[in-house]
Amino acid sequence: MTGGGSGDPRGHGAAAVRTRRGCPADLDQVNALHGRCTPSSLSSRYHGALRRISPADWRRLVDPAHGVTWVMQEDRCPDDVIAVAHLMRTGVDGVAELGILVEDSRQGRGLGTRLVGQVLDHAAAAGCHTVTATVQAGNVPMLRIALGFGAPRPRGAAVMDLRIPVGPGGVPGSASR
Repeated sequence: MTGGGSGDPRGHGAAAVRTRRGCPADLDQVNALHGRCTPSSLSSRYHGALRRISPADWRRLVDPAHGVTWVMQEDRCPDDVIAVAHLMRTGVDGVAELGILVEDSRQGRGLGTRLVGQVLDHAAAAGCHTVTATVQAGNVPMLRIALGFGAPRPRGAAVMDLRIPVGPGGVPGSASR
């Protein structure tokens, strides 16, 4: 899927990619993605220096009892995972937590925005009204994505808990509050 329009929060200007549910067999590809990311990107995602996901952690991330994980692959490199996103249950009805990592060399192309849009569509279909994301103040790309999907503008903390409203029918930002 390709298209134009850099202002579109769905990222339609992104490269030809496909997104699918993650599965246990994806662990090596996801760890290879982590190996291609800079320490800065990994720190922005994990708030620490996580270089690899353990088999036990990956099993939990792809277990539907805990949430949903997606992997993104470019059509031209179908054996490489270039981004991963998690929507995890929080224990609070209607609220789920988002985590996302996009390979450094593919950042700035709308892939993160596109992937977050797909995650929010799933969250709406699953009955969520809010998706949270814990974001460092310096993670400008994630802040822009969250604001583009209707999160209130955060106030000057080093680490912020953003709340992205999820509306009916998968339309982010139109949830009643």
